Amino acid sequence: MTTDLQYRSAGRYAIASGIIGALAFGFLMTYLKIREENFAQSIFFLRFHDGGAVLQFLLLIPVALVLHRLQERQTSTIKRTTLKIGIGSLVFTALFVLLTIPKILSDVLYLFPQGIFGAWLILVNWRMKGILSKGLIWLGIVVGIGLTISGIFPIGYAIFVDTIILQIPAASDEAVQKIATDTTANIILHQMVGIGLIGVVMLPVWTLLIGSRLLREKI
Repeated sequence: MTTDLQYRSAGRYAIASGIIGALAFGFLMTYLKIREENFAQSIFFLRFHDGGAVLQFLLLIPVALVLHRLQERQTSTIKRTTLKIGIGSLVFTALFVLLTIPKILSDVLYLFPQGIFGAWLILVNWRMKGILSKGLIWLGIVVGIGLTISGIFPIGYAIFVDTIILQIPAASDEAVQKIATDTTANIILHQMVGIGLIGVVMLPVWTLLIGSRLLREKI
């Protein structure tokens, strides 16, 4: 049985994840802004983003567990398979980000397990009626939709643009830069990532609000 202490602990993990996620996003934006002018310095910010993203998603594991327990209090039909998918997607997102640092994986492949986590968020929030406020539920669904859309990018790129992103170890930056970027498929896929960015931006906000909510949860 989940105790009040476990709810509060999960709430603290959620708040920590939200703060770290916001900082990681800031580092990512700084990297994108300065990489054209000073690539060597921009890598410094990218690595801070990577480390932050790993912590951000790992800290969400106990939160996923508690959200599952909250749903079980409402109905007995919730399957543990759903929980395993949520936790698995968090673990693989963190792992894929970690493997980009030594250039074992392409730095966009983590978007795929992150997209699965987004789909999990949609499902979980949809089932939270009567447990969470409508505003928090819909925010979670919007975040999930954004992450899911971004998660389509690696698959779409490999199918319609180039399989270079699937190489292990990851292809060099020089090799990636030689790929044509003006194709219709490439443009559409990057536009989808732009739309999905709302999920990345709002995930720390939703996480902070969920953390605040769990800190007040009582058995």
